[in-house]
Amino acid sequence: MFTDYIHYLLAKAAYEKDENWYIVASVPWYQGFFSQWQNIEEARENLVDAIEWVVFHKIQHNDKKIIKEIKTFISKQNLQYA
Repeated sequence: MFTDYIHYLLAKAAYEKDENWYIVASVPWYQGFFSQWQNIEEARENLVDAIEWVVFHKIQHNDKKIIKEIKTFISKQNLQYA
């Protein structure tokens, strides 16, 4: 289920070049969900790492917003699988 949540966020990711021609990958509505690299593939892989780290950190610190969002996402997925 967590992998599905990451894929959901990746589907909404934005990619753009910065002033140094690096690719910046981000999930715009989440602070901390961003990465950069010289190509899209690596920027996307780094974005997965950033998402995993930030979500883990937020859950560890009992961030109610992210916990609620993940629970809502999972409940919607369970309905789709039924």
